[in-house]
Amino acid sequence: MSVFKIYCIVFIAGIFSFSASAQSSSKIPKQFCISQKEYQLYNLINTYRAQINLGAIPLSKSLCFVAKTHAADLAAYYPFGDHCNMHSWSDKGSWKAFCFPADQNKRNDVKDKAKELTDYPGKAWELTYWENSEADLNTVLDFWNSIPYTAAMIANTDQWKAKSWTSMGVGIQDGYVLVWLGTKADVEATVVVCETGEEIMNKSIPNELKVPVSSAIESSKQYYIIIGSFKRKDDAQSAIDNYHQMGYPNACIVDAEGRIRVAIDKYASKNKADSGLKNYREKFQGAWVLSK
Repeated sequence: MSVFKIYCIVFIAGIFSFSASAQSSSKIPKQFCISQKEYQLYNLINTYRAQINLGAIPLSKSLCFVAKTHAADLAAYYPFGDHCNMHSWSDKGSWKAFCFPADQNKRNDVKDKAKELTDYPGKAWELTYWENSEADLNTVLDFWNSIPYTAAMIANTDQWKAKSWTSMGVGIQDGYVLVWLGTKADVEATVVVCETGEEIMNKSIPNELKVPVSSAIESSKQYYIIIGSFKRKDDAQSAIDNYHQMGYPNACIVDAEGRIRVAIDKYASKNKADSGLKNYREKFQGAWVLSK
């Protein structure tokens, strides 16, 4: 059967003031997390940006929640009507139904979905993609880069040159791939990766919400799940490339004690590393934790 692809680009923009008294959103379930594939998409976009000398965009829990919610809505109910494109929202959820572009106006703006669903302090831009098979992430990024408008959006050129992305959200479900970008810092501190329990810190969290240094637990030590050792670094790098393709975005080389080791994952605390080790040992016999 031939593969039919529908691609759509949404642009959602805006400005909304941040309140120093803002608290972590109660609108997002405590158990909320993103998949490894979604985290891989996030890393893929930032890897591309690094190749063109741009900085990484911090991962936003709020925008991830919006992206995943929208992807689920599209997967379950799209199309919503003859004149409603993929930037629309159904009437099946705890949000205002929206037909884009029919309902779009200054007072009723699809750009406001992020702050409707979460405590995100502004508006956001969205990229969307769909195909009726499991999406290959490199194909998705190549497609967006093939369109001048979205390529400029990802690379902050042309009409996007004045923008500075400080938040990114990702969502993937049933062939739908969504990315949300915002210029406002998210108020949420971390995003959890479902399969590993790893907490990804939001590096752009407003200073007003950061834990004071005096009460924070400071540690620069990393804990690596080691699954192999190599004599040559290029052999280790080949293994890393393969693991990235297999859906392990945190796989990396660990140079320690004069040995070249391959880690399948890394953590900021020993407890999380020990917990992750239990899962990884089911797939990688002999896996162990190295602290550095």
